Amino acid sequence: IGNECWAARTKAVLFDMSYFGQIYMTGPDSQKAADWLFTANMQKKPGNVVYTCITNEQGGIEADLTVSIVDGSDICSWEPSFNEERGFYIATGGGATLQNKAHIMKEIRKHKWNVSLHDFTEKMGVLSLQGPKSRDIIQELTNADLSNESFPFSSHKVIDIAGQRVRAIRLSFVGELASCISGFKI
Repeated sequence: IGNECWAARTKAVLFDMSYFGQIYMTGPDSQKAADWLFTANMQKKPGNVVYTCITNEQGGIEADLTVSIVDGSDICSWEPSFNEERGFYIATGGGATLQNKAHIMKEIRKHKWNVSLHDFTEKMGVLSLQGPKSRDIIQELTNADLSNESFPFSSHKVIDIAGQRVRAIRLSFVGELASCISGFKI
């Protein structure tokens, strides 16, 4: 454990986070649903990633998760297609995925929003490369610009890594240093 922690702090470590729930929320009312469901400001441009919570009617926290604002034109071929201007890619903690999805569905039905949920948990993998050397490692596998200016913290974009189209998400679970998470078809 000590060696793994040191590697995360000084080099890079790879986590298989494919157990995370991966849900897309699309439809004409998806922005309205996102504004209601999530505690953080969801009025952001496509390409942003928001770390947020879902609360219940009593104000208790149901979940903490990340939500990526997705433009309908910036999707991988295996992601759900949608014609709307925007949708949301929701990544939830693995053990809570069914509960999170049920809570979101309950709110969608209650408010009669025209929203669709697409559960890609079994169709996608998530690898998280964390640590100060993570960007250097991924940069060797892609021609995409991964500089801070082009790929800032809390953003995502579709890139090719070693010939595979992926959604790369720049977040950190081990500190302030560079990190990338890639969603890919399995």
